[in-house]
Amino acid sequence: MPERLIIVSLSATSGETTEAPGHLILLTPGQRGLRAALTLLAAVVLSALIIPVPIVHLVGIPIVLLGGIVAAIRQYRGVARLEPLRIACPRCGGINTLGGGFGYHDASGPIPRSCENCRRVLEIRFD
Repeated sequence: MPERLIIVSLSATSGETTEAPGHLILLTPGQRGLRAALTLLAAVVLSALIIPVPIVHLVGIPIVLLGGIVAAIRQYRGVARLEPLRIACPRCGGINTLGGGFGYHDASGPIPRSCENCRRVLEIRFD
């Protein structure tokens, strides 16, 4: 996995910006496929565990399989993953947690996001 040390910028629409160092991991198509396959496998195993549960298996199995398919597609679409970091909002100064999760669809940005405290629209950029 190629990992890059980058500067993560969190910008408000008014032009204010805060920056923090971060690690961006670029995922190859093989790694993305493996992550998607493991997610789908986990959904199949979980749905198999639901089979013996009366009544719940009627609705639970399709819901788990559909959720697994959606999660696998999101895993495959993520081309880069940011290691978890905390960065202040440029408007209110509240701490926002970025990174982890399914990854980002774009490795350059801007990526829209709301502040966890003031709910203002912010943009994430990787430099």
